[in-house]
Amino acid sequence: MKQRQRVEYLLVCVVMAILFIGSIVLTNFFFKNELVTQQEAYLQRKSQVIERQLPTEVFSKKQVSPSQKALLAQFASEENERITLLSKEGMVIYDSSQPQLTGSRKTRPEVKAILAGADYGSAIRNSVTVNKELIYLAKPVLVAGQRVGIIRISEATSQFSHNVRSFQRYLVLTLGILFLLITFFVFLLLRQKNEPLVTVLPILKRMLKHPDESRSIIQHSSEWNELYQTVNALSQQVSQTYKAYTSTDEQFHDLLDELMIGVFIIDTQGALRLVNPKMLEILGLSKEAVNQHYLEVIHDPELIHLIHQVSADKVNLHEEITITEVPTELCLDVSLRYLDDAINDYQVLGIAYDLTRVRQLEAMQKDFVSNVSHELKTPVTSLLGFTETLLDGAKEDPATLTQFLTIMQKDALRLQQLIQEIIQLSRSNRLLDYTEQQLLLTPVIEEILNAYRKTIQEKQLTIQIEGAPTATLSTKYELFYPIVKNLIENAIQYAPAQGTVTIAYTLDKQFTFSVADNGIGISQKDQARIFERFYRVDKARSRHSGGTGLGLSIVQNYTELLGGTVTIDSHLGLGSTFTVYLPLQLVDDSLDL
Repeated sequence: MKQRQRVEYLLVCVVMAILFIGSIVLTNFFFKNELVTQQEAYLQRKSQVIERQLPTEVFSKKQVSPSQKALLAQFASEENERITLLSKEGMVIYDSSQPQLTGSRKTRPEVKAILAGADYGSAIRNSVTVNKELIYLAKPVLVAGQRVGIIRISEATSQFSHNVRSFQRYLVLTLGILFLLITFFVFLLLRQKNEPLVTVLPILKRMLKHPDESRSIIQHSSEWNELYQTVNALSQQVSQTYKAYTSTDEQFHDLLDELMIGVFIIDTQGALRLVNPKMLEILGLSKEAVNQHYLEVIHDPELIHLIHQVSADKVNLHEEITITEVPTELCLDVSLRYLDDAINDYQVLGIAYDLTRVRQLEAMQKDFVSNVSHELKTPVTSLLGFTETLLDGAKEDPATLTQFLTIMQKDALRLQQLIQEIIQLSRSNRLLDYTEQQLLLTPVIEEILNAYRKTIQEKQLTIQIEGAPTATLSTKYELFYPIVKNLIENAIQYAPAQGTVTIAYTLDKQFTFSVADNGIGISQKDQARIFERFYRVDKARSRHSGGTGLGLSIVQNYTELLGGTVTIDSHLGLGSTFTVYLPLQLVDDSLDL
């Protein structure tokens, strides 16, 4: 802007200077021409007077008498004036300033004009004879329409050049003052014209560069005040709008970042313009995938086919697909929408919901219902069978009756245990308002062992308890007790005859409780599913031992409700070790741990 102003001011100065010089030159030229014209008219009249008083014989005889010379001297009385009489061919007859002057003057411009038939001829030039600038006027002398001679009068231009110089000084002074005033007013008009640009343009540039900052023009101008107020209001409105837009944009991106649904947008060129973190996670991509072509970063053929179909057919699609070109196989509910605008551009909006866990839970639910039905059917079928046998007459035999009733009691107890554990699992879906209690760990473990004293004696197991006898833990008894009970029960059931079960616990930065046996162990494949409901490593042996397949699922769920984790370390033929880690709530500092 400043550069433009400087150019405008320089241009005004140049134009005004050219106009000033041109005005002086033209005015001086016309004034000088006017003076020359007036002087020529004066000399023409003077030559006419001389012609009337001078006899024509002078030209025919080419002689000038003394009286005629005196007459010519009288007419040429003024300084620097000359009167020259020329023959009709242009030869000098007499010159008032130099009587002895002779020769031809037919090459002189004023004489050439007469010889060419003009009424008069004039010229201004420097005279070689008198070495001065003279104005010459030649007039023919006519007798009966025929030229008999030429009268040439000349005088020095210095007689009127003084007037020209005086006029020039006056002209320069007058025009100089006039053009200075004009230039001043032009600069003033330019300044008034540029004032809003000089004032408003920097504000507008700062508004574009920093739209979040409000700018104000603090100037008072009667002519531009309304413009300044409008710009101030515009700046404030732009700042507020930009802040609102920025806030909305940030909220929008925060929302996209927190969504558990994957979202992506593909533009006309096929570039991924927007991908939220969840979509990056689903597709196994990095942030560098943004702005790249989707064919370069998406490798699943089914998803690529859907995107191509939406772009080519300009339709909306909603399908459930399984993508395998990722670290883990995923089941996705994909919705693709074709978005068209007014300039023949389009975008493809993709929304993907990860249904993998949902489908897994559905499968687990089906397995759970199937397993529950199967587990309930087995003891019920047994009870019905033995009941029908007894009713058919077997009850008359005391030995058979006792045997059947023992089996029926065992199946009823197993059915009761299964129902209780299912109830426990249903409770694990929510954290009930249990109160924390301080538990002595050793008595709790011994109480559980007493319940399995008969099995321990029959299998001749060795039970080892490793931990401080007086250790106290603050926890929720209703959740903690089933964890310990199920781990000890599993270890006793799967420990071989004359085997060893080791129960250990420590309280340091967290509570660690482990139960180890030297039984059959669990393969790596089965370890991944060991905590699923009703899952058994050896189904026949588990059912024969009275297991329900829910114990370890209860252990995991209750451990998570207490804020802890459970792990397994097992090898086939070497045994298994289950370890529970719980956050430490309250410990008796007097204990020697």
